[in-house]
Amino acid sequence: MIRIKKETSRFILFAAVLLVMFFLPAIGARAKATDEIEDMTITVDVSEDASLKMTYHIDWKVLDDSIGKLEWIDLGVPNRYHENITPLSKTVDHINDKGSTLAIYLDRAYGEGETVGIDFSMTQDHMYQIDKWVKGETVYTFTPAWFDSMEVKQLTIRWNEENAGAWQPDCLNEAGYLTFKTSLPEGGKYTISVTYPNDAFAFAADRQAGSGDSSGSNSEGDNDLSAGDWILGILGLFIFLGIIASPFILIYKFIRWILEGIGFGSKQETKKKITRTKIEYYESCPGCGAAREEGKDSCPYCGRSMIKSKEVVEENQIDNPENYTKKGTYRYGDSGNTYIRVNVINVPVSRPRPSSRSSRSGRSSHHSSCASSCACVSSCACASSCACACACASSGRAGCSVKDFFKDSIHKRRIRIESRETENRPLSPPVS
Repeated sequence: MIRIKKETSRFILFAAVLLVMFFLPAIGARAKATDEIEDMTITVDVSEDASLKMTYHIDWKVLDDSIGKLEWIDLGVPNRYHENITPLSKTVDHINDKGSTLAIYLDRAYGEGETVGIDFSMTQDHMYQIDKWVKGETVYTFTPAWFDSMEVKQLTIRWNEENAGAWQPDCLNEAGYLTFKTSLPEGGKYTISVTYPNDAFAFAADRQAGSGDSSGSNSEGDNDLSAGDWILGILGLFIFLGIIASPFILIYKFIRWILEGIGFGSKQETKKKITRTKIEYYESCPGCGAAREEGKDSCPYCGRSMIKSKEVVEENQIDNPENYTKKGTYRYGDSGNTYIRVNVINVPVSRPRPSSRSSRSGRSSHHSSCASSCACVSSCACASSCACACACASSGRAGCSVKDFFKDSIHKRRIRIESRETENRPLSPPVS
């Protein structure tokens, strides 16, 4: 055990507190939003061949141009099976297609306080699933692009109601269109589904959602990233995360060294805590009467909860509690609709603090509560889904090239769709 004089330990602790106070504003400060979507309206018409004619209108407002003016945006689209991408507004100079995203280059740079209206259309395929929930019915599911660091004040999806049999969630019927309206916070998503009889349109099994994605045969505008692009992207991601994480790792090790040196480094003991919840389900949906699907807590058709009753039970309130000690959901008793849901966690065991006679410092068995603060590391989970590194993929700006430095080659290789307003004049090279 490292022995440190009392005055020295106080000085080190004071220095550590100052360091933490210095970095806390940087940790807790929320980056100021640079843009917002005032309105995004998507109009969808189903063609006879079951493809979708989609028309987009976006009102994009620049709130802050300190990282650069808005010259292009990257917009996520459902999948790579699209064609006939057509700019419809004069604000669109040209559109570059890279499969799952569209880079929309604007007619000029837009600065703080300006709003640009963007309009374009395209034909989208591979959007439905045959017999997804019920045999004889085909379902379209659609989640528009979302933005990790931007608010969408109003999102409207207008879906032509012709031949539609059911839809989720509830919506208005306006001028022959199912009209879904909502707003999205930063990172928020919104999904709708529309169901049709299998004979409503020319649905084909080989053009369902997800079909053909592993075949390796891409359309003209969908060149896969090369191995070099992937390696460069992964390397850039690790460098970016390393730069961000290094100060926190150093502070953590420094504080841990201090605590171990003055007797706070003992390992925390834990014990297993089991929580058992008894759940009784309805045999059929109380809303629409559909039979309950195994493992589902809500009706897949109307979304109504299938739970009839739910209560936390003690060990002595159920039969054979030894059968319910591992995390999971288990059938209980003879009823096919009653289950026991088990949750298991490890909780710290509090230990009595020894008297000063048992330790010269009187603190050797006290465990620092700051160790539990390391749970905040779980907020870095976004790295596993690329939300951190790829935020610019759905809300690109000129300034995003600083953050997304390893994607420069991607923009250079996009397929270019010219605007009708610019066909007869030379175009400046895309801003990367």
